[in-house]
Amino acid sequence: MNKQQRLRNTAEGLMAALVECGFRGPVRWSNLDWELPFMQAWDRWAPASRSPSDFPKFEVGGYRTSSEPREMLWQLKRTSPFEDGWNRVLTERPHGLTPREYLDIWVKGATPDEWVGLAQAFLRPMRERGRA
Repeated sequence: MNKQQRLRNTAEGLMAALVECGFRGPVRWSNLDWELPFMQAWDRWAPASRSPSDFPKFEVGGYRTSSEPREMLWQLKRTSPFEDGWNRVLTERPHGLTPREYLDIWVKGATPDEWVGLAQAFLRPMRERGRA
């Protein structure tokens, strides 16, 4: 996968896992509100096969070989069931599937349980701050 595909894959995985965790959105967070909690969850996340070929490298102030977390959201295209999740309620049935089925079929690099673990770790501080 190229960099954009890795970013899109990660965005799809996060969004489906957020829905699985009960978050419905819409996501109306400023970058300052969500990027640090995401980075902290991402840095602690350890799926069994965390291969650089499947996942992007995130850094604040991303460089040529890395990305800022917000860049993954820009990769959600019209073909994604989560494309406008930043402005609308997130779909509970992406492509007619449950979020776990969607993760299992459409998202690479981690199991549905691993994606859900990432979403839970991200949502915990967001909920503590009243953001989710």
